[in-house]
Parts: sequence; structure tokens; C-alpha cells
Amino acid sequence: MTPDNPVFCALDTTDLGRAETLARSLQGSVGGVKIGMEFFNAHGPAGYRAVAAAGLPIFLDLKLHDIPNTVAGGIRAQESNTVNFMVTASSAGSGMAIIYP
Repeated sequence: MTPDNPVFCALDTTDLGRAETLARSLQGSVGGVKIGMEFFNAHGPAGYRAVAAAGLPIFLDLKLHDIPNTVAGGIRAQESNTVNFMVTASSAGSGMAIIYP
């Protein structure tokens, strides 16, 4: 998945309603939105799905960092809770990457 528009807008809020409204208002203007660890910790998969309802690709910026097997397990766990996402991953001894499932 590569968006036609590479610009993503950060929804740096823990307010679910504000994030949903902003995501809807950005349709056609950006290639996707980023939700981070604070938002995801506050609202979990349900919050992710609420923002995803706007129809934009989501960069799930949880900054996973651990040994490779643990990072892979964390990504697999998110795949079961989310759709159409990218995630930042960094494992001990390797660089950082944005992963497109």
C-alpha cells in the first residue's frame, strides 16, 4: 500500500471526537492520518476503528521497540485489531522501519 498522497496528518490528541472529526475533514487533502501511542492507549482498537471509519489510511505510531520476536508479536497482535495500517518498529540491533502489512 502506497498512498497517492504521501502526506499524513498527525492526530495528536486523546480526544476521540476531535480525532474523528479531523480525520473526516482531511479526506481528499492528505494521504492518511497518524495516531500515536497516547491515543491508542486511551481508546484501543475501538478508537482506531472509529478514526478508520473516515476511510483514510492510518499510520499507527506505537514505536514498538524490543527484541525482534517481541516486536513481530506486537505487530501480529495489532493486525488482528486493525485494518489498513502502518506501524513504526525498531528491534534491538536493527534500524527503525515503517512497516506496511
